[in-house]
Amino acid sequence: MIKCKCIISSIDIGPDTEKIVSYTEYFASKTHAAVRLLYVIDYMLTPPSYLTAYIEEEKKREESEMARWKTLLTDRGVKAEYGIVLGRLHESFVKVINETSPDLLVIGYKSHIIRPSSSERLIRSLNIPMLVVRGESAGNASIGSVSIKNILCPVDFSDSSKKAISYAKECASLFSADLHLIHVIPSHLIKEKWFIWQKLEEKDRKKFDETMLSEAKTNLSLLRSEYGIDREGGILQGNPSEMICSFAEGRKYDLIIMGARGLSYLQGILIGSTTEAVLKSSPCPVLIVH
Repeated sequence: MIKCKCIISSIDIGPDTEKIVSYTEYFASKTHAAVRLLYVIDYMLTPPSYLTAYIEEEKKREESEMARWKTLLTDRGVKAEYGIVLGRLHESFVKVINETSPDLLVIGYKSHIIRPSSSERLIRSLNIPMLVVRGESAGNASIGSVSIKNILCPVDFSDSSKKAISYAKECASLFSADLHLIHVIPSHLIKEKWFIWQKLEEKDRKKFDETMLSEAKTNLSLLRSEYGIDREGGILQGNPSEMICSFAEGRKYDLIIMGARGLSYLQGILIGSTTEAVLKSSPCPVLIVH
C-alpha cells in the first residue's frame, strides 16, 4: 500500500484553492494521512522594515482563511494544520519539505512564458511524489466531490516509468479505479533527427516502423504481465505529450500518473521531458513519481 503519513498542500488563497484542497482531502481520506496546509507570502527581495506592519496585517487576513480551510478538512475527518511562510516561493517550499519530510505534495499549476512555473521547478528539485491539480476535469472540484475512477499511466520502459506503474497500481487499488498503460512511439522525432532515415528505401522505412511497433507491443505486454495489470494497454505514435493529453481527454481520465523523467527512444536522440510538456496542457491532474 501507498505509504502516506503526511501531505503538504500548497495554496495561495486564490481561485484554485478549493480544488487543491479538495484533491488533498481525497488523498488524505483514502490514505489516512495528516495534512499541512502551506501558504507562502512570496517576496522576491527581503522587504524593508517600514513594510513590517503591512506584512503582519496581511498575515492576519491569510491566517483567518487558512484556519477556515483547516476547519473544513477537520470536519471531513482529516487531521490538519497550517503554516504561513514569508520568503521566496521555491526556496520556502524546499525548506518546509526538508523539515517535514512529507510523502506527497499537492500543488496547483500556473504556466509562465519566460520562466519555469513553481511546479516545474519543484519537479526538478524534489524527490517525493507530487500531485499537480490542473485541467478541465478538476475545474469544478469541491471538498467531498472528487472521485478518481480512471487512471492513465504513460510509460517509456525506463526505470522512472516503472516506478510510476508501481505507484499507479497502488492508487488504482486504493481508489478502486481502472488503470491503463500506454506507450507513445516518438517516431516523428526519430525521423527528423536521424539523418540515415532520408537515405532509406520505402520498404526499409516500412520495416523500421513495423519493427518499432512490434517491439513496443512486446515491451508493453511484458510490463502488464510483470505488474499484473489486466486492462489492455495502448500503443500510439506521434509527439508523446500531445498524444498523452489527447488520449486522456478523449477517454475522460481522472488522473495521469507518470515518472518525472523520460528517456529518448534511441540512444543519442534527446526528446526532452515529456512529463513537463504534459503538465502544460493536461486535461486532468497529473501525479509525478520520482
